[in-house]
Amino acid sequence: MFEPFCIALVGIVVGSAPAETIEIHVAPLRDQLSGQAIVAETVSEALGLLGVRRADGDAGATRILIHDGRYEIEEPIVIDAVLAGDGLFIGATENSNPIISGGRLISGLRVHEDGTWRVVIDEVRRGQWWFEEVFADLEPRVRARHPNTECARVVTAGPDNRTSFTFDPAEIPGDALDTHAEVVFLHDWSTSRIRIANVETTTNTITVAAPIGCKAPHYAITNFERHPRYFIEGGISLVDVPGEWALNRDSGEFVYMPMPGERIENVRLIAPVAPALLRITGSIDASVSNVVVHGLRFAHVNWPIPPYGYAEGQASFYEKRDRPGSDGTRDAVPAAIELSWASGCHIDSCTIASVGGSGIWLGEGCRDCQVTDSIVRDTGANGIMLGEAASRLVEGEPWLQTVPEQAASGNSVRHFLVERCGRRFFGAVGVWIGLAERTTIANCEIRDLPYTGVSVGWRWDQTPTPCRENVIEANHIHHVMQTLSDGGGIYTLGRQAGTVLRSNAIHHIRRNDGRAPSNGIFFDQGTMDLLVEENVIWAIDTTLIRWHWTYENTVRNNTFVLRKGQQIAYYNRAKAEDITYQGNRTPDEATWSTDQAGTIIRGAGVQH
Repeated sequence: MFEPFCIALVGIVVGSAPAETIEIHVAPLRDQLSGQAIVAETVSEALGLLGVRRADGDAGATRILIHDGRYEIEEPIVIDAVLAGDGLFIGATENSNPIISGGRLISGLRVHEDGTWRVVIDEVRRGQWWFEEVFADLEPRVRARHPNTECARVVTAGPDNRTSFTFDPAEIPGDALDTHAEVVFLHDWSTSRIRIANVETTTNTITVAAPIGCKAPHYAITNFERHPRYFIEGGISLVDVPGEWALNRDSGEFVYMPMPGERIENVRLIAPVAPALLRITGSIDASVSNVVVHGLRFAHVNWPIPPYGYAEGQASFYEKRDRPGSDGTRDAVPAAIELSWASGCHIDSCTIASVGGSGIWLGEGCRDCQVTDSIVRDTGANGIMLGEAASRLVEGEPWLQTVPEQAASGNSVRHFLVERCGRRFFGAVGVWIGLAERTTIANCEIRDLPYTGVSVGWRWDQTPTPCRENVIEANHIHHVMQTLSDGGGIYTLGRQAGTVLRSNAIHHIRRNDGRAPSNGIFFDQGTMDLLVEENVIWAIDTTLIRWHWTYENTVRNNTFVLRKGQQIAYYNRAKAEDITYQGNRTPDEATWSTDQAGTIIRGAGVQH
């Protein structure tokens, strides 16, 4: 099954007969490939061999076929327009399941008298390595925290409402705190992670090493709630339940409490090293085209928080803090796989799992690229991102003002599973579409997320932008908004002429512990010119849809399943008369069957 599929792809991409295609085989042991014309032991070696051919003027179509094995890297694989040539296929051989790992085995562990496993990692002690995630192969393990599952509540904020607060010793025992740990603070729709600078047990005061929250005033400690949620993470003294681990930055000591049945000889604990796994990168003048990545597993990416803390604005866009103070500039948490200035590229039947940042990003300048039949799970930040924000400057101005034609365009994600993303940065979303046009997200399943399922738009007023004609269709979105608030199954921003939300099944969105409500669909500031049709929304604890500072939109032929006394919509600084409602149905939840949403549900996601 695999070989005809590969040949078909290469033939379509490069327009040449399969016989003309160069093949390079990759396996961990070279003698596994006896009889093959061109062999390599690593993907990087294979790309090096290809680079020599390209330098000799051979731009012909190439297939790099990867055999079973674990391929560890410490720097990302980089493919540019020269390497891509007239077409490049990188994929697994038939019936193989290779993995590209950016991680390293934690070796030298010994059983301590208290049952924990311990080792001193010299590279950490010398300041050469730092990691904030650990995996048992592909299964995430929990960085030690307190409380272990729930959150504590701030008692009172300090004088500046940013850098200190008092805690309840019944929730956070003072002897459980140390200056190697972090405060993980939950705002309504975002997260801050800041190291502890000092703990004063006589006054029950925690002082942090940098301000909590982004520079904007509404991220102050008590802006959203008088007693906001937080927990403490990362101290060795917090390792108290199976599956937890911690790492001391100064001593290099690593501590892990094994899960039941785990033994040192049968568990591989892996910590991430590589900052990314794959970069397909062209330029404005030389787009990288026709690269196909098929059937590979990607795992383990290291993305520690910035030196002066992580302060998230929204959707894993965080404030740059590489030095004291902040000018408010934001960037996005990077992805394991990133494409930029790419056209006609295709990621198919791949799995991206257990990475510290986001999963996939089809970023600036990407045109007509596809992601199909793939899985992203267990990321630290977003699942998949398409398009970009407004921060890139051209001629000293935001690119969308000077060169709006450079917007990412025509990209699609189909039959895709996104789950358990935002494990570290709870403001993450499953699918983020920024300033992009003609994007399609179809037949996907998006589930088990701390915040929003699909976010579309990146402008907080009705000013026209390149964000337009995006289609979110026939997706199954459920059990999102599990931690934060002020989001929804789908979340929209800004004016988006021609954008359509169609035939999505959205359900099981609970009332949050934070201040703001969460909804089936949340139409936020500036939302305008959207068509919302034939969606089915049920099991929403608050109103099914919410309008905040929005304008003209059309809502037609949807099914809104209501509980007794429940309303379809809530208007917050929005006018009901701006919304055109046509042909919507409102069955009672007690008599409605989810079979009516079955077509959407059965069509969503990939086999998993």
